[in-house]
Amino acid sequence: MTRDEIIQGFLTEESLASGLAVLTSMDTDLARVVEKCGAPPLWKREAGFHTLVYIMLEQQVSLASAKAVYDRLLAIAMPLTPERLLELD
Repeated sequence: MTRDEIIQGFLTEESLASGLAVLTSMDTDLARVVEKCGAPPLWKREAGFHTLVYIMLEQQVSLASAKAVYDRLLAIAMPLTPERLLELD
């Protein structure tokens, strides 16, 4: 089994549905959101540092801004590794 297969095994469509059922039973506000909008998607992403950086950017700014920053970062630090990122300092 590869590292990606192990990581992907932690969150599956089934475990997401199960966890969401538990959370919506405990939180009526979340239950209303899920009822109106549906369950969140389970995005599959490649495991690695570059993906972690991209996800962190997406959480901090708009998706469009995150992509722009990420693309600029890749242009100057390819391959994107912790070591390459530290070299930019």
